[in-house]
Amino acid sequence: MELLLIRHARPFHVVDGDGDGDGADPDLNEDGLIQARRLAGALVAGRHGEVHRLVSSPMRRAHQTAQIVADQLPLPLTVDERLAELDRGWTSYGVDLDGYTDRRLLWADMNSGRLGVNTFDPVAFTERAIAGVEDVIAATDENARAAVVCHGGVINVYLAHILGAPRSFFTQPTYTSVTRIHALANGHREIVSINEADHLNREGLEFR
Repeated sequence: MELLLIRHARPFHVVDGDGDGDGADPDLNEDGLIQARRLAGALVAGRHGEVHRLVSSPMRRAHQTAQIVADQLPLPLTVDERLAELDRGWTSYGVDLDGYTDRRLLWADMNSGRLGVNTFDPVAFTERAIAGVEDVIAATDENARAAVVCHGGVINVYLAHILGAPRSFFTQPTYTSVTRIHALANGHREIVSINEADHLNREGLEFR
């Protein structure tokens, strides 16, 4: 089967101040809504082949992106909690990156389980994300194509898993970019492409 790992569209950068304990889980901003519509248009047009199954992270930025796609294809949308990003429950989104002027320090921190002032368990995150993706593969017909709308962290750890890379985090996928993987029933996984985002350049516009 072919797996499309898709990063969500651009959300608002927020700091959660309502004290509800759910953390910062922002909606898509105006640019993000445009990105999601362009992604949906590309998938409907068959840019990556016919999509037979659609799965999403439960977080708003991913679920909203996936719902726009689901409405256009149309396909039922399945949510898998294991595909949530490593920042689930944190009290901010996006603002942590502002403190990094050196990308090497960013990746070093993330691979040690830190982003800004926030921390996470990289081993636990990697295990649950890979399990979620592998279960999508297992539940999809070998001749079908599944699209998974998730997060940069999920895409990173799954790519690192395939490559056998010593570091789990090493790249930042573009919003709504598509990473394609061939997954065979015998367990073989082959990376076809990473970070395809040409659908964002329609009408001369580009979002990064």
